[in-house]
Amino acid sequence: MSFLGITGKKANGFASPAQGYEDASIDLNELLIKRPASTYFFRLESAEMTEFGLLDGALLVVDRSKVPTLNNIVIVRHEGQFLCRLMLNHNGYTVFSNGKNEILPLIDDTEIIGVVTASIQIYDIPY
Repeated sequence: MSFLGITGKKANGFASPAQGYEDASIDLNELLIKRPASTYFFRLESAEMTEFGLLDGALLVVDRSKVPTLNNIVIVRHEGQFLCRLMLNHNGYTVFSNGKNEILPLIDDTEIIGVVTASIQIYDIPY
C-alpha cells in the first residue's frame, strides 16, 4: 500500500540534499592545475618535509611558471638531486630548509625547478 498525494505521486520522504547538484562534479585538473603547460607532478620519496605537513609518498603538484617567493615550498636541484624544500631568508641570504637541521644556501649549483602549489596524500600506495 502506498500513500498518494494530491498530485498523484508517491510520497517517499524528504528530498535529497544533493537534489539539483547531481551534475556538479569535482574536476581535479581545474582545481589543481592552473597552468597545464608548465605543471608537473613530483612524488615525494622522503620523510624530510613532515614539519611542513608533507608526508613520504605525497604527490606534489609543481608549477614551473610560478615565480618563487620566500616561504614557498619549492623543488630545487642541488648537487644533481631533486629536493623539496621551504625557501627562506636567513641573515639576508636565500636558503632552503627541510624544517629540521638542514639549510641549503642558494649557490651556483642550486636551481629552483618549480613551486609546489598542492599536495595530495595517497594512503593506500603499495610499497
